[in-house]
Amino acid sequence: MRRAMKVCVACVVGAAVLTLAGCGWGNRTEGDEPAGSGNPEADQRAEMAVGKGEGRKETKDGEEKRQLTLYERLGGESGVRRLVDDMTERVVNDPRVNFARNDVREGILRRKREPWEASAGNIENFKARMVEFISLAAGGPAQYQGRDMGPVHKGMKISNSEFDAMIGDVKTSMERLNIARQEQKEVIAIFETTRKEIVEER
Repeated sequence: MRRAMKVCVACVVGAAVLTLAGCGWGNRTEGDEPAGSGNPEADQRAEMAVGKGEGRKETKDGEEKRQLTLYERLGGESGVRRLVDDMTERVVNDPRVNFARNDVREGILRRKREPWEASAGNIENFKARMVEFISLAAGGPAQYQGRDMGPVHKGMKISNSEFDAMIGDVKTSMERLNIARQEQKEVIAIFETTRKEIVEER
């Protein structure tokens, strides 16, 4: 149970890795539509959270040019790490998210679930898995070392309002780091692709 909790919120973006692998994330050319997650519902929720992006840009000579991956536009590994560092501080300490799953009861006997401990080791493990997830989903060179998302979150009773609070914390971190609106939208879309897998309490 403790091992499962160690990767709780990191697994929020787990399904995105498989979803985005087949949809060409980060392989756009200049004439394409703005990047999406491959999940229209996730993209719509991301747009509602952030607003419309900046749209397409054309080169002066009209030639198509390779569009940078989201990973590159976020600043590569160092940029992703800055985002993860900032958002982790917010998410772990936000009572609306209830990252530790305090007072969550499970099973027929309604036994209290063991809370996740915010130890230095657990925090660093969470950050490492989150960097891997975001980097891979954003088109970067990464391998995810964590566990599958579905089984890890089963029984955690995560609600839509808790998930929304986490999304809000991620958005706040991106704004603090001056990440552009289009990139914010694409990052949030990665998280949104996993909502149906994570949320148990509607």
